[in-house]
Amino acid sequence: MLLKLVDFLNLNSIFPRRYFYPSLTKLPYVHGQSASVAEDISRRILCLPLYHTLSLEEVDMICRLVKQDLS
Repeated sequence: MLLKLVDFLNLNSIFPRRYFYPSLTKLPYVHGQSASVAEDISRRILCLPLYHTLSLEEVDMICRLVKQDLS
C-alpha cells in the first residue's frame, strides 16, 4: 500500500520519502541481528513534504490526494 501511494503522489508531482528506510538491520555491515519492530516501521512510515514555504492549499491538496488513493 505504501509504495502504491508513493507512486500515486509522484504522478501528481508530490515527492514523499520513505522514513526510517531501510531498517538498520538491512545495512550490509549488520549481520545476524533481528529487529522486527524497526523492520515493520521501516515498511510503513512515509514522510510527506514538509518545508517552511508549504502553503495551506498545498497541504490540502496533498491530504486530498492521500485520501483519494486510500479510498
